[in-house]
Amino acid sequence: MSFIGAVSASVRKVLAEYAQNVILPPLIVGAGNFTVPSVLRSGGYTGPITACDVTLYTSALGCYLTDSELGAEEREDCPPQLRGLLRTSTPIELAASVSLLLDLREVWQCRNAFQARMVEHHRKAWDALMEKTCEKLAAYKAHIGAIDYRAQDGFELLAEHDAAHTVFAFPPTYKRGYEKLEALLAAAVRWPTPAYREMTDKSLELYERIAGFQAYYVVLEKDLPEVYAILGKPVAVLPRGRGRTTYIVARHAPSVVVRPHVKTAPVGPLWPSTAPITGAELPGFAVVKRAQSLRLNELFLARRIDYYDGGVDACLVLTLDGKVIGKADFMKSTVGTWKLPENPAGEDAIYIMCDLAIASDVEKRLAKLVLYLLGSTEVRDWLNAKLNLRLGYVVTTAFSRGPVSMKYRGVFKLYSRKLDKKTGQFVLNYYRAFSGTLRENFSAWLKRKNN
Repeated sequence: MSFIGAVSASVRKVLAEYAQNVILPPLIVGAGNFTVPSVLRSGGYTGPITACDVTLYTSALGCYLTDSELGAEEREDCPPQLRGLLRTSTPIELAASVSLLLDLREVWQCRNAFQARMVEHHRKAWDALMEKTCEKLAAYKAHIGAIDYRAQDGFELLAEHDAAHTVFAFPPTYKRGYEKLEALLAAAVRWPTPAYREMTDKSLELYERIAGFQAYYVVLEKDLPEVYAILGKPVAVLPRGRGRTTYIVARHAPSVVVRPHVKTAPVGPLWPSTAPITGAELPGFAVVKRAQSLRLNELFLARRIDYYDGGVDACLVLTLDGKVIGKADFMKSTVGTWKLPENPAGEDAIYIMCDLAIASDVEKRLAKLVLYLLGSTEVRDWLNAKLNLRLGYVVTTAFSRGPVSMKYRGVFKLYSRKLDKKTGQFVLNYYRAFSGTLRENFSAWLKRKNN
C-alpha cells in the first residue's frame, strides 16, 4: 500500500499526544493517507471525524472507508501498458488498484527497457498484489472505524461547518501539486473530479478561516510569521536537521519540543578528558556504524545544532593511540556545485555532514585536530575505495553569528558567505584539499597548538 500523503513520524508522535485533548469533532483539510484519523484513533479519540481531499488516490481510499461509490472508470485512451489494471467492482478493489497504480508513478511511461520490465513485472503479479493490498486496507479500515469523507475543496468544507470543530490542516508547500502527483492516474482513470481552489502554505485566507474555529492544529514545513500573526505562535517545534524544522500551530494545546528518537550504540574507548596530548601519540582513524556515530552526537554534539542523520555514506572516528578524539560523517557531493578555483582537474569532493570532538578538560583545540586528521590522504584513500570516488577535496557548511567560523578558520578555506536575514546567522561554506598524511597533519596541529 502506498503512503502518498502520509504524515511524518515526528508529527504523528505529537498528534498522538494531542489526541487525548480533542473534544470537538475534527475537520481534516487534505486527508492524504488518512494518517490523522488513524493517529487520533490510536490516541483514544472515538468521536466523529470528517475529512476531505481532491485527489483520486485519497478519494478512492475515502470511498472505501465510508462504503460509498466514487464512479471511477478506465479511460478509453488509457495507455496500453496500464489497461486492465484498474479494478472497479468494489470500493476496496478500486482503492487497492489506485494505490498500486501509484506505485508505478516513476516507471509507467516505459521510457526505457528497465521501466518497461518493471511495469510488466507488476502486471504479471497484479492479482497477488491486489490480494495483499486489500488485506492491508481491510485492517486499516477496522482500525479507523466510522468516518465521513468527502471529495471536496477544503475551503468549502470549512465554510459548511460551524466553529465548534477542531480543524487539522497540512498546507502543501508547492503549487499545482495535485496534478503533478496524479499524472499517471489522470492518464488512466476518469472520475468525477471535484472543483477546487489552489491551496498552499501561502494561502492566508485559509488561516483566516481556520482562526474562526474553536480548536485547530496546523502543520507547517516553514517558519511563517505571517501565519503566526493569524493563528498564534507554534506550540510544537520539530527539528528535522539541515536547518529544517516543522512547526505545529494550535489552539488549546500544550507547548512541546520534540526531538527525533534514534537508535544508538556504544563507541570507545575515548581519549581521557584529563589526558594532555604530548605529541608522541599515533594518529589514526576507524570505521564505525551509524548507531555508534549517533551515540557520539548524543554525548558531544551541541544541543543547539539540529542533526539530520539521513544520507550519510560513511562514518569515521579519528583516534590517537586507538582512542577516539572525535568523528566525522561523510556524504557524497558534487564538486561542480562548488566550482572550486583550485580544482582544474575536476576531482570529486565529499561533504562533511557532521564533525565533532569529544570533551576535554585540558585540550582546547581538539576540534581543529579532528579537522586536520579528516583531511589526511589515508582518509581520502579509504573513502575513494569505499565509495568509488576520485576525491580531491572535502567541503562543509557552518552556521555562525559572525562572518567567519573560528572552528574552520585556518584549516579550511572560505568558499562562500551568505547572511540569512531571518535568523541573523551567516551560512558559511568551507573547503580544503586532502593533503598530508595523518602523521604530517598531526605534526601541523601540534606546531599550531604550541605557537
